[in-house]
Amino acid sequence: MRWDLKGWVGLQLLAAALLLSWWQGYWLELDEGVFWWFNERLVTVPGFAELVAFVNQRWIDGAVALLMALFVFRHAWLASGRERARICCLLLIMAASFSLQTAAGKALPVERPSPTLVFEQAERVSRLVPDIRAKDASGSSFPSDHGIGFATFLLFAIYRFPRRYLYALVPLVLALAMPRVMSGAHWFTDFICGSLPLALVTAAWLFHTPLAHWLTEALVAPAEKLLRRWHLQ
Repeated sequence: MRWDLKGWVGLQLLAAALLLSWWQGYWLELDEGVFWWFNERLVTVPGFAELVAFVNQRWIDGAVALLMALFVFRHAWLASGRERARICCLLLIMAASFSLQTAAGKALPVERPSPTLVFEQAERVSRLVPDIRAKDASGSSFPSDHGIGFATFLLFAIYRFPRRYLYALVPLVLALAMPRVMSGAHWFTDFICGSLPLALVTAAWLFHTPLAHWLTEALVAPAEKLLRRWHLQ
């Protein structure tokens, strides 16, 4: 694996453009428009508030994370030999990348509350549906940890999974990332201009340099030993 300088520079320039355009306020009108579109429908569309409250529960987040992990494990199970060990290594690298991006996101000098805290007149699903403990506010919403997880998974899928999987994965991931925006816990740009740039920088370093290859080769031998010990290889 050699350096792909064009891809490496391109992804980082795109990440910088998204972040800087947000910093300059170019996305503010879209942010407010998306928020109010969903917020108004919490009271005008029957059953919508209940749906938004349901999909914003913590256990739903856990179920989605498990679903993504099972998808990777299924892909590994269909492989054989050393390739199965490589896919398991990929899952470890994905988890490590998520942790590093989350730490980087918290280190950004940005304090941005969610729209439900900015607009006092905003509807809150926690008030409309008090029987369900749903997340509809965040004191520091930028970038979205929720979005970092989805963006990281999607980028790993794009670079490492068979292309036929993407026809199902891309719309599924986009749909699963929307509940926080629908409830007003996050702005739309918390994902597009916060989470996505972090994932793009990660992809630039992992997949357009030899880094991912080196990490995988360093981990694959121990992974094979574990798989044999557990009778999975």
